[in-house]
Amino acid sequence: MRIKTGTSGAVKLGLVAAATMLAALWAPASNAQADANWQRIVAAAKKEGNLVIYYQTVAPLIDRVIKDFQSVYPEIKVESKRQVQPAEHMVVIENEKKANLDGADISQYSNAIWHKEKSAENFFLKPAGPANAEYPKEYLLYGAVPIIAIQPYMIAYNTNLVKTPVTGYRDLLRPEFKGRVGASDMVAETVFAYYEWLGNTQGADFLEKFAAQNPKLMVGTVPITQGTASGELAATVMSIYGIANPLIAQGAPIKTVLTNPAFASADVMVALAHAKRPNAALVFLDFIMSRRGQTAWNGRGETASPISGIPGSLDAKAMQPWDVFRYTPEFRKNYLVNWNKLYKP
Repeated sequence: MRIKTGTSGAVKLGLVAAATMLAALWAPASNAQADANWQRIVAAAKKEGNLVIYYQTVAPLIDRVIKDFQSVYPEIKVESKRQVQPAEHMVVIENEKKANLDGADISQYSNAIWHKEKSAENFFLKPAGPANAEYPKEYLLYGAVPIIAIQPYMIAYNTNLVKTPVTGYRDLLRPEFKGRVGASDMVAETVFAYYEWLGNTQGADFLEKFAAQNPKLMVGTVPITQGTASGELAATVMSIYGIANPLIAQGAPIKTVLTNPAFASADVMVALAHAKRPNAALVFLDFIMSRRGQTAWNGRGETASPISGIPGSLDAKAMQPWDVFRYTPEFRKNYLVNWNKLYKP
């Protein structure tokens, strides 16, 4: 009698059934273990009781997100401190680590080369919560730095002062805007990228002609948008929805103009490995990466979420953030020489 070396259909079915049973036994155990570990982190975070965030975005946005977070985790109080310039943000965080000081647990900033460098030094905690499993991996940099929002930049102008509508950047070269248009001083990599983008997309002569308008230079988008709302300025070349929309809601005579193409930055958030409250930092990071946290951050039509289907989010695929790795310290140093000749002669 010949012995068949193949596996019969019945045996095959039996093996599949056994494998399925084992998978069913192992998966819940694995999930249960992961959930138990996460619950330990949440319990420890509640025991820590608070956390500190250093952030770059605008205060109304971070306040809104913190309020929603604390409605879910009322046991964890959140203190926030705005740091706009890299020297006030990255350097402060590094110094806190070196001196073992009690400072930031969470850092939020626009995407910077700093995050890549520090990831190589294990400077950040890797996301550990349930939201990490479903987060788009292309938006999780270096395994520890999630992009949490993509933010477009636009023009804003005062409708009481400007009677002929502004439709694009070259409209800001009209004589009526001379000495009455705001712009950001060079305070961060984002601003370097923005000016270079303007030069590349608005014509080779734009930056020179815009400089001839004697724009009023301020630190970041907040004061120039507020100045446009108050009538101190007729317009600003650089604003964001997160600043303009709350002012418009309060009755400010502002109109925003989002061009196509539009410049955009990518906002990231990290939990710091040297945090004094690491569990609370991980819980906050997981909240931001969750659908609820993404809705809180991106659900007002001001920014785009990396997660699809977030109500009120702009379309992330319609924006192309600037190349963070282009704006090295050497690039910024060289670019600033020519920029200063135009804007600070």
